[in-house]
Amino acid sequence: MDKKELILNAMQELLREEKGATCSVSDIARRAGIGKGSIYYYFKSKDEIFDAVVERTYSQIIDKCKVIVEKSQLDSISKLMLLFQSYITSTVESSIDEYLHQQFNASIHQKSLAEILTSLSPIIAEIFQQGVEEGIFKCEYTLEVSEIILSVFTFLLDPGIFSWNKEEKKRKLEALSLILERSLMAPKGSFDFFIRDF
Repeated sequence: MDKKELILNAMQELLREEKGATCSVSDIARRAGIGKGSIYYYFKSKDEIFDAVVERTYSQIIDKCKVIVEKSQLDSISKLMLLFQSYITSTVESSIDEYLHQQFNASIHQKSLAEILTSLSPIIAEIFQQGVEEGIFKCEYTLEVSEIILSVFTFLLDPGIFSWNKEEKKRKLEALSLILERSLMAPKGSFDFFIRDF
């Protein structure tokens, strides 16, 4: 394992032990079993290390979603359901999630949400395009519609930002299902899986 991975793993361990806020670069180096100078070869600060831990975590989730879509031979609606199930069930470690949602990490959190949006939107747009080719959807703005839908998932439905009760979340998912249906001119009930499964 290379030193960069050792550093990220060390930071992740300290987060699990709830020492993320109080640990220093020296603590991370000690946990990684390397010299403090080695850390500065890869990262300028502790915040940069945490940023890289978050980036690695979300990259793994996005890669998993990509693989699922690429290997799937399903129709567009089933593929979309599979992708969102994968995204929703790919949980971020609670220690990372809690640290990420602290006020002083707002910029890293925003960056991670933007990364998810820019990385997953083209994949969803491809599924929408598949639906157009199948004759199920009609849409000129597949990328833009996918960005709007992901904005709901990455921001509006982020439990670390909003604490919706069960009924409020259900209504938002019903609205999302209806918006998608109308935006893509899809058959009625095509996106009921949002309400049923999430």
